[in-house]
Formats: sequence, structure tokens, C-alpha cells
Amino acid sequence: MKVAARVRPRLSRTLARARWREYEELLAGAREAGYRIVSVEDWVDGEAGHGEQTLILRHDVDQHPRSALRMAAIERRAGVRSTWYFRWRTADPAVIARLRADGFQVGFHYETLTRRALANGSAPDAETRDELAREVAAFQRLYGPIRSIAPHGDSRVPGVSNADLVRERGTAGLLVEFDGNEAMAARRPAVWLTDRSAAEGGWGEGLDPQALIARGETPILCLTHPNNWASGP
Repeated sequence: MKVAARVRPRLSRTLARARWREYEELLAGAREAGYRIVSVEDWVDGEAGHGEQTLILRHDVDQHPRSALRMAAIERRAGVRSTWYFRWRTADPAVIARLRADGFQVGFHYETLTRRALANGSAPDAETRDELAREVAAFQRLYGPIRSIAPHGDSRVPGVSNADLVRERGTAGLLVEFDGNEAMAARRPAVWLTDRSAAEGGWGEGLDPQALIARGETPILCLTHPNNWASGP
């Protein structure tokens, strides 16, 4: 029994049912309610969705990059596009190339500070920011030009936030136009909707996206992690 108790949580996402239909229904429900569905980068540009009911799509690819292609296929059929942020560990060249070819936007999901903290307890300093600049440049050399970055939230390092690297100075000197978190915070979406990693799915803070749409909340930032919607190894 003790072994089963350890194994079940580790395999919970693998053994759970996929949630792709739920995502299809979310996009369809927003569209039927008159929402315009836009990417983070298009929203920040000010060219899409302002002044009307808007659902803003962002994806953080934290695990299993090929799950991004399944979610992207749903969006492609729906005729919408979104912004995808990849960590180093998930930056699969074939996946990124496919997303770009289909008209999606790609950014870098940085974890420079928490990686340093895990290694030696470093606090934010000029050297850490310089390291982030080098990482952004390397990401662009390997995977093509990007316009934005976004911090990865690392629960392994309580009290340390990668976002601290851009909170005061923005993205000056980082070879990108903006940080996704900071740009959205400055524009204050009505709801910041984030999916949960639990096997049964759901949304952070118990929010129900369909209820938000029914009430006409706008703009809604919908942040998802594609691996949370997949199943199987």
C-alpha cells in the first residue's frame, strides 16, 4: 500500500484522461459569446481585442513539448493563434519550427535566477541579468527571433522569483521587446486564469472559465500548460 501511495501521484497525469475536448469547448464557448481570441503578443501590440470582450491565449511549455502540437492543432482549427514560452528543457527544434510555420508566436521561458539559487543560493545581481541576456541571445540563435520572454515559476525555490530579473529595469539590454508577465500586469487583465496540474484538471483559485465568459468578464488572460491537458507517457 505504501508503494502504491507513492506511485499514484507520480503517474496521475499519465493515467488521467486527456482534456483536449475541454479546451475545444473553452474556445468555442468564448467565440459563441462574442469574444475575440488573441495571443499575448498581439494584445500587447494593442492591435487586437481592445474595447471588446477578449480572451488572451498564453502557453508555458514546462514539460513534454510535443503536447504543445496537440493544443496548437485545436487552435489552428479554431482559426486563432497564441504565444508559446519554452524552457531550455522543452525547446524542441521540431516543435518550435512547426509552431512558427503555423503562424504561432514563440518566446523564451527563463529560469535564470532560480537555477542559480538552486546551485549556490545567488540573489539577483548584474551578473545574473547578464546571464539572462546571454541566454536570450542563445535562444534566438538556436530557434529564431523572439519578441518576448516570460519567467518560469519554480516551486523548488520558495521565495525566489525569476521575474525579479526584469521587475525594475524591464527588458533593456535583453534583445527582446517585453516580458510577458510585466506587460500583462501593466495592462491589468480582469482575470488571470491559470490551469492546474492536478490529474483531475481544473483551474487555479477554483475559477470556471465558462462562468467568466457567461458574465462577460474581459479581458481574460488564459494561461495554460499543454502537458496538463495530455495523458499517457
